[in-house]
Amino acid sequence: MPRDENIKAIQLASERYNAKDMEGYLALYDRGVLHHGFGSTKRGVTGLREQFQKLLRGFPDRRIDSQDIFCDGEKVAHRYMFHARHKGEYMGYAATNNFIVAPGVLLHLFDRGKCVEVWQLIDNARFLAAIGAMPKLARPNADAPPLAAE
Repeated sequence: MPRDENIKAIQLASERYNAKDMEGYLALYDRGVLHHGFGSTKRGVTGLREQFQKLLRGFPDRRIDSQDIFCDGEKVAHRYMFHARHKGEYMGYAATNNFIVAPGVLLHLFDRGKCVEVWQLIDNARFLAAIGAMPKLARPNADAPPLAAE
């Protein structure tokens, strides 16, 4: 698929995600899509659908803001910022009402117009701390000495 069409497919999927249109969002993916970095999500569109539903229950107002989308042939990188308030149970953690802002990257591999493999990288420490799954990280001390060069 041409470069511009792959980029447009990601843009449309992002719009559908933000509109909470699960089927519109999932139309991007091949039925047997391989996904990495989505936790214990089942393989294929079925697993992505379940993940989408869990996110929507835990974060009904969630959205992603695209920062960059760039493409090299059938590979598309999408850098985004995830925004949401933790209003429902997620991963076994009760709602905290904490607001989350976490940067992430999705790397998509296309074949004949569908995403056949996707990798997700997100700031898990920030995300997990916001839902109470781990302690919040301390802010770096500005007075700390610089690390020694190796």
